[in-house]
Amino acid sequence: MSKRTIVDANTFFGFYPRRKVDSSLEALLQIMKENGVSKALTLSLKGVFYSYEEGNEETLRVCKNHRNLMPVATLDPRRFLGGRSEIESLLELGFKAFRLFPDVQGYPLNYSPVIEIFNCLDGLKAPLLISVGGRGDITAVSKLTCGKDFPVIIVGCFYSNLSEFIVSARKNKNLYVETHHLASPDSLEVLVNKVGADRIIFGSGTPLEYFQASYMMVESSRLSEEHKNLVLGENLLRIIGEEM
Repeated sequence: MSKRTIVDANTFFGFYPRRKVDSSLEALLQIMKENGVSKALTLSLKGVFYSYEEGNEETLRVCKNHRNLMPVATLDPRRFLGGRSEIESLLELGFKAFRLFPDVQGYPLNYSPVIEIFNCLDGLKAPLLISVGGRGDITAVSKLTCGKDFPVIIVGCFYSNLSEFIVSARKNKNLYVETHHLASPDSLEVLVNKVGADRIIFGSGTPLEYFQASYMMVESSRLSEEHKNLVLGENLLRIIGEEM
């Protein structure tokens, strides 16, 4: 068990319909315990594949019973009609962040309901995690959120579109990158050199992905101890305003 403070930005629980995997709450909690994960942002997969309202209710209920889990609210732009008042209500209920899944739910980024969500989040400070797919997605997200006052965490960035993130992050100071697909041996070192260690957020995709693959990528990197601590927990705690 690591002595570091590990905070995972990218976890789930619930039924996953796309392949056979134990994605239960119990599996998530066990992985966290075995690997010394102090806290994790998490959400119910019901909010991704079925109903974001029901998923958010389940997420909040579970996180109230497990203090090491921090609730993430899913938003589905195809059905989102609540505007800023709905987002403010979710924050009042205790959600720490929001998440969009355009890659799973099949809507474009330059889509009026997505832009509406970006506008509603402006000034509320709560981070938005957003999954990206092909080339151009990071550019689109960056352009649509540039100048707005909330952190944007890009999830699913590969080494192949690392340059797109770096160029975008130089223009958009609120842009961060989550780590679980950055499998190249030098990707973290390149990011630290080009945009700084404070823009990198550790995430694993647990329990849909192997936790150790994501964790050891950071731990075995050539980053300094200070930078590893930033990536593995301190950066995320800072932007969500949490303490250990």
